[in-house]
Amino acid sequence: MAFLSKILDSSRLLEVLHDNLPVSVKSSNLYQRIEHYLEDYCEYNSLSADYVVEMYTHYIMAYNKHCKDFIKTGQYPAALGNNNYHASRIEYDIVLLLSVLFTQHRYRIMQLLANQQSSEKALFIGLGPGLEMELTAKLHREVYGYDVSLNPFLEQHFNSVSLHAELYTGQYPNYFNTIYLIELLEHLEHPFDLLEVCYASLQTNGLILLTTATDIPQFDHLYNFPDDHKLFDEKLMQMGFEIVTKEKLEHHYLTLDLRPSNHFYAIRKK
Repeated sequence: MAFLSKILDSSRLLEVLHDNLPVSVKSSNLYQRIEHYLEDYCEYNSLSADYVVEMYTHYIMAYNKHCKDFIKTGQYPAALGNNNYHASRIEYDIVLLLSVLFTQHRYRIMQLLANQQSSEKALFIGLGPGLEMELTAKLHREVYGYDVSLNPFLEQHFNSVSLHAELYTGQYPNYFNTIYLIELLEHLEHPFDLLEVCYASLQTNGLILLTTATDIPQFDHLYNFPDDHKLFDEKLMQMGFEIVTKEKLEHHYLTLDLRPSNHFYAIRKK
């Protein structure tokens, strides 16, 4: 895509990150779909390649600092009270979109989502720039999306989705076949409360597709999942879920002595 080429031409750092991705990733149809979605999002919001590079570079610099603080203290920026990074909805959306194109772990999450099976009714909680919905919404006949903040692009692009700029608190009990909680739980102080709400919103045999985060000291992360996930798995089973699939996705950094990771889960309501 021409827009990604402009981004790479404007930043040696992003060019290096792009070069480190496997050729099989960069040449895939999925990668091209994500490129196209980024271009559509930026065109709608009148964002130049230079602006996009500036926003992502600003985020990387702040995240680097937060990682170094985490290595020293073992605490996230929110706990230390030293977070000097703030982002608008658009700026954060750019970070999320570009990170899929420049990091293997986030690309892998999208790959896993794109390979899911279809179902009748789906709920997305925490929409961000809408990429997860872009890759999976057509797998479902009826789709609902909830987030406290929505970019107008989502309303224009997903005109057949029932979008809500508010918290999801269980408005549809025993209704959904699939619920998406992608890169959301770590942003909550009490993630198990939301999982209880989602359990009540699922039909029997319904699936939740979710990710967890371990040792990722991002500016807005509040909950850190221990790497072994033993307690998390036990709590899921106590709630009445069974674990269908579970995959650990390690992050690979060029310079930092840190081993963060995500886990991707598919869990079923028994």
